[in-house]
Amino acid sequence: MAAEIMYGLNSYFTFRIGSEIFAVNIGNMTKILELSDITKVPNSPRYFKGIINHFGDVLPVFDGRIKFGFPETENTKNTCILVLVVEIDGQPTTTGIIVDSVEKVLIFEPEQIQPAPTVGKGFNNEFITGIATLDGEFVIILNIEKIFSEEEINLINSVE
Repeated sequence: MAAEIMYGLNSYFTFRIGSEIFAVNIGNMTKILELSDITKVPNSPRYFKGIINHFGDVLPVFDGRIKFGFPETENTKNTCILVLVVEIDGQPTTTGIIVDSVEKVLIFEPEQIQPAPTVGKGFNNEFITGIATLDGEFVIILNIEKIFSEEEINLINSVE
C-alpha cells in the first residue's frame, strides 16, 4: 500500500538531529537507508557529503547536522539516510539527508501546528512550515521544498 493511501496529508515522518525532532510530510519520504559508503565530490560544500548508488541512480547526500547548523559528531548505529523527493524547477528530484535517528509517523491536524517563529534578521525560518508539540517537545516541521538554496539545487542537478 502506498504511503499516500495509508497516511493522509497531515501525516509527518519524524527524525532527530542532535536533540531536536524534525518532521517532513510523509509524501516527501520514500525510503530509509542504512549509512553506506559515500563517494566524495571534489570542491563541494562541507554539508554535501557526496553521492551513493541508489538502485542504479546517483543519489546526492547532504549532512543534516551541518546543513541545520549542528556540530559534527561521530555516526552511530542509528545514523541513517532519509531518501526524500523534492520538487526542483517543477521536476521531482530525489536526494538523501543524513540524520541521527528516525522516530515515527505522526499525524498533526492543522490547528496543532503553530507558524514558524520570527526571530530576527539572522534567522532563516523560510524552510520551516511550522512548529508542533509532542510530549512537551517541539517538533520542527520542515518545508522540504525550501530547504535547498539555488546553489544547492544547482549542485543536485549537476551530480544527477
